[in-house]
Amino acid sequence: MNAVVESVRSLWVPLQGTNLLVPNVAIAEVINYQPLETVVDGPEWLLGALRWRDQRLPVVSMEVLCGQPRPPAERGCRISVVNSVRKDAGLPFYAMVTADIPRLFSADAEALGESLRGGGDFPDTVADVVRIGSEQALIPNLELIQALVEQAWGEPSA
Repeated sequence: MNAVVESVRSLWVPLQGTNLLVPNVAIAEVINYQPLETVVDGPEWLLGALRWRDQRLPVVSMEVLCGQPRPPAERGCRISVVNSVRKDAGLPFYAMVTADIPRLFSADAEALGESLRGGGDFPDTVADVVRIGSEQALIPNLELIQALVEQAWGEPSA
């Protein structure tokens, strides 16, 4: 008897003013918010850098990358370390600021409903937009976002 995967273990990631829905394996670790090192001459979405497991990681605003306004850093925020989605990545991890702790979610066709992407003006960094209950979630194009982060990062000077 062949088993068919009918749902994908995902994470519901709360941001300021919106949510992300990402595969569970996309997030390596969630840590408490900490002050970031300043990065000079980076794009608006590059918030700074942090030290994590003896590595210097870029920290991004997924809100800005996904066409939303840049939120202020607030208490209660977390930092989610994102795994690379590409085998040949020069940057195995980067991080994003989240409004709270991501929570597990089993994404299946019934839970996701229909795509809302066609009804809005979203950048290419948003692969899809879905409504789950009364809330909307952006499904980010993690491959494109990683390419943008790698291109902008190039280990800039602090």
